[in-house]
Amino acid sequence: MAHITEHQRIEKDEHLNGDQAIAKVRKLLPSFSAALFVTGVHSGRELHSRPLAMQGDPAVFGGTLWFFADDRSPKVYELAVDTAVSLFFQNDGANHYLQLDGTASLSKDKSKMRELYSPTLKTWFPEGLDDPHLVLIRFDATRGAFWESPGGVLQFAAAFATSVVTGKPGKSGTTGTLSFS
Repeated sequence: MAHITEHQRIEKDEHLNGDQAIAKVRKLLPSFSAALFVTGVHSGRELHSRPLAMQGDPAVFGGTLWFFADDRSPKVYELAVDTAVSLFFQNDGANHYLQLDGTASLSKDKSKMRELYSPTLKTWFPEGLDDPHLVLIRFDATRGAFWESPGGVLQFAAAFATSVVTGKPGKSGTTGTLSFS
């Protein structure tokens, strides 16, 4: 490990692997209702992002997340060219932020669709599970990063005061990297 001098900033507090990384994501996921789903990550083409609602119970996260999509949508075509995807999650109220990198694949598994389906999906798929264009996107995480500041404004104020008094960067939360392999 490289020696850190007094004047260097350490950006990440924790480096979590395997089960520890999964546990951290399980803790954070319930605070998010959707992810910003980014395609074009490795293709060298333009990045495209769009919000997608996560499906299923985040408490059982084991490295895989699911999303419903229309098989005619641009994201599906983009995944045919480049399966690398990044997901970004943000909850300003809870001061939780999460970024996951991984690969995505398409599935027409009807039993998985039934397991994950909820009536609110009729908003986008009026025919429900009978919609011929309904497809699942399976996202398998490989790595990521997180930022959390559970104390909110009070913790930020304390970090600000410490920074002003000491002249050193303040710390208002925990950051870390995640590896799922």
